[in-house]
Amino acid sequence: MHEFHLDNAIIRIPEEPDMRYLYLEITNRCNLRCEMCFKQYWLDEEGDMPYELFEKILDDASEFPDLRMIYFGGIGEPTVHPRFMDMAREVKRRGYALGISTNGFLLSEKRIRDLVDLPADLIFLSLDTLPLQPTEIGHVIPGVTLDRVKKIVEMRKTRGSEIPHVGVEVVLTKENYREMGKIAKVLGEYDVDSVLFSNIIPINERHAEMVLYDGSVNLEPYLDELQRNAYHGFVMRIPEFKLRTERHCEFVEKKVAVVRWDGEVAPCYRFLHTYPEYVNGRQKMVYAHSFGNVRERSLKDIWTSPDYAWFRFIVKNAIYPSCTDCPLVDSCQYVHDTRRDCWGNEPSCGDCLWARRIAMCPIPIESMGKFW
Repeated sequence: MHEFHLDNAIIRIPEEPDMRYLYLEITNRCNLRCEMCFKQYWLDEEGDMPYELFEKILDDASEFPDLRMIYFGGIGEPTVHPRFMDMAREVKRRGYALGISTNGFLLSEKRIRDLVDLPADLIFLSLDTLPLQPTEIGHVIPGVTLDRVKKIVEMRKTRGSEIPHVGVEVVLTKENYREMGKIAKVLGEYDVDSVLFSNIIPINERHAEMVLYDGSVNLEPYLDELQRNAYHGFVMRIPEFKLRTERHCEFVEKKVAVVRWDGEVAPCYRFLHTYPEYVNGRQKMVYAHSFGNVRERSLKDIWTSPDYAWFRFIVKNAIYPSCTDCPLVDSCQYVHDTRRDCWGNEPSCGDCLWARRIAMCPIPIESMGKFW
């Protein structure tokens, strides 16, 4: 039991191995160079997770009785890892649900068949626009995404199965917001299981001009069209387009940890790497933050450590400043980066647009043992 003091209160946090989702960045390399991606703006080293480290992480995972899914994600394309399919098979061999985020380019027909036969439980693909509607900063050729979605759905039907569940993630900007309704309608015809719309997280000044949550665009008619076209049997998640008072971190609330390719354990995608970010036109540096490395300590030891347990408590209960709408933001030194906030928390989540649901986290929705 960890004991902390907050003002005149004593906070006791059990040392529970209660992680439910484990995200593995098995590589931070990618086969694409998307202009809107964090990868184009960091100086981090590239690498693949060694298979021995991967096996060690799975061994450690056995200490978490409530662990539901191991998800290949992070800020890289998992299918470029030379042992991607070996890793996928090992996750399933050990009895875990398997989730994958991918741009789809390296999903050959054979690889799709292998994933359907495993079966993988959830495959999320990226899409920014419909075919014949190119965008300036879009990063995924839409025909590739739709082709892969169609093949996965057709193969699972051949097996008489509902899995893999197929999800599509769409990043919204001023270039593609008019297509929201059309995208939902088309994806419904492809029998996808879930569609996740998210706002762009600006990495440079040009991206900052493309955001939809600055009040410069009347989204109401397009959101109305989206809602009308969304009744196709899939789960749809839509972000906020203005600041709300409530702050919720899905990574914390759904008990997720993220392990980087080199073994560093981060609390979320945002703190996996070091890169610039623009919040309401204001630049800040996001610094990678790790609570430990699984090469040196067990995953359970890191998850239940005092620092990580306190971080999750602080974030879950929103005991941190709201920098985004603070009247002192223009004169505050703490908002220049994420190392520390004015309340003494490390790292700082005060400017996090994910917690505001401006950006949507790729966390599976679970219902009746199924994942979307």
